Amino acid sequence: MEVFRRVLAEIDGQVRALEAFSGEELPEAPVGSVFVGAGDSYAAALVGFYASGGKCLAVDPYSLASDPRIARGKDVFFISASGRTASNVYAAKAVKSEARSTAALTADEGSPLVEQVSKTFKIPMRYVPKTPGILSFSLSALAVLVMVGGRLPCDFARVLRAAKEENVEFSLGGGVTYLLGNSLAYPAALYAAAKVYELLGACAHGELLEEFSHLELFSLRKGDAVNVFGHFDGSGMSTKLATALRNNGYVARVAPAQGRTSTELFFHCVFLAQLWSVGQARMAGLQRPRFLDQGKKLRISDMMIY
Repeated sequence: MEVFRRVLAEIDGQVRALEAFSGEELPEAPVGSVFVGAGDSYAAALVGFYASGGKCLAVDPYSLASDPRIARGKDVFFISASGRTASNVYAAKAVKSEARSTAALTADEGSPLVEQVSKTFKIPMRYVPKTPGILSFSLSALAVLVMVGGRLPCDFARVLRAAKEENVEFSLGGGVTYLLGNSLAYPAALYAAAKVYELLGACAHGELLEEFSHLELFSLRKGDAVNVFGHFDGSGMSTKLATALRNNGYVARVAPAQGRTSTELFFHCVFLAQLWSVGQARMAGLQRPRFLDQGKKLRISDMMIY
């Protein structure tokens, strides 16, 4: 439990770190900029797409490396707390002759990624390998929000307090745990699914709210759980879906939106995801994140990522 107490302390400590970082000078991402990231950082890259109204792109590094033309004449921002993800380094090399400029958002200014880009912007934290991405994701996402939308107001302390008071009753499925969101809530849903994999070793899937009814709904089983972030949902689709699922015997929950600005709504999703996933791990009696005990899988993951 000690590990998860430290993680909870890191969640609380985000408020001060985010408030301080929100005042830092960061470049404005020009229209057409490309945000690149893998894992949690891919979710942070997607923040750039939605927060910019689609004026910026979000791609995974291997996709970019496979088709460097995506970066032609554009500013490319690689998001990586460690700066060690091999595909990011590979992509940065591949787009040098195509991109107008390349930059890294990273916590390690001495990383291999930094050697391949023209500019570096420091994420103000100490990167610790093989830890759940809590502060690293929040700071990366905030940097992207500022770069595409300027300094939008956000009372981080109030939003975190609201997330704690909400005590969201998301359900962990015995089969698949689905996490759904629309617009900026979608990258938060992907991030939430990632925490279920890392912390609990359970099967999870993040999906766009609209797409679930076209796709995953048809494989839904009674042992699964559907959890929806009700943020950025102007037509009430979240409640409509959850009600229909519950009326037909499925498990479905909606987290109501809290926030006065798009930034506050987004971070409310993020804080809910963090608090819920850690809370589930503690309820399960886990002593540390499950991915750390997946020896063979962890070695495969390290081989593929680094």
